[in-house]
Amino acid sequence: MQTCFACHNSGAGGAPNPANPDEWTARLERGMDSMMNNVINGMNAMPAKGLCFNCTNEDLRAVVDYMLELVESNR
Repeated sequence: MQTCFACHNSGAGGAPNPANPDEWTARLERGMDSMMNNVINGMNAMPAKGLCFNCTNEDLRAVVDYMLELVESNR
């Protein structure tokens, strides 16, 4: 939460906000494997693992799942 939501809550660096489902459409269309690859390795302004280097891949997946639940609740 401390690392991911710093940008995903504010939209810093183009991070998609879970409160704005339209920002997630293209990412969801590419699928979870692509999304997790971007989370783990970084993409554009997003650094690898969102700078949470003590997070496991399972931790990161849990955060992504949580954000996607928020996206769905905001549709």
